[in-house]
Amino acid sequence: MIKKIVFSLVMLVSFSFFSCTEDISNQMSSDYPTDYDINYELRQVLQYDPMNIDGIDIVNKLDFFKTLRFTLHYENGKITKVKFNNGSVPFSPFNFTTTNEFEVECELDYDVFPNELRVRNTDHVIAFFENGEFVMPFQLECGSLSYKYTFKNIK
Repeated sequence: MIKKIVFSLVMLVSFSFFSCTEDISNQMSSDYPTDYDINYELRQVLQYDPMNIDGIDIVNKLDFFKTLRFTLHYENGKITKVKFNNGSVPFSPFNFTTTNEFEVECELDYDVFPNELRVRNTDHVIAFFENGEFVMPFQLECGSLSYKYTFKNIK
């Protein structure tokens, strides 16, 4: 009986030494910058119509899609600005800007699903964040066709 008690005490003491180390695996390294940019490239452009409700990827069918640029700027680990350049694409996915290129303060709203990337202090949604990608649905003049850009981060 005494052997079991001594053995239990020795085990408890040895376990206490191992449990004193603090797990910091979820903390960001101090070497990691808090201000940085992340660039995104166009992964797909889906075109939807009444006959193709799942969409047809047209990104490789038109060369001007290669000129799109989308960059997020982070300060103190939070998204603060977005820079969008429509390149040589002859239409814009946004109904709130008339310029081909813009940089604007923005915020990512985590309280809605999917998360919304919005122009700061407005209701203008720039993109939705879904499954690690930014998605920009848009409509052109033809009411029966709709489109969706999907951007992935460039590594």
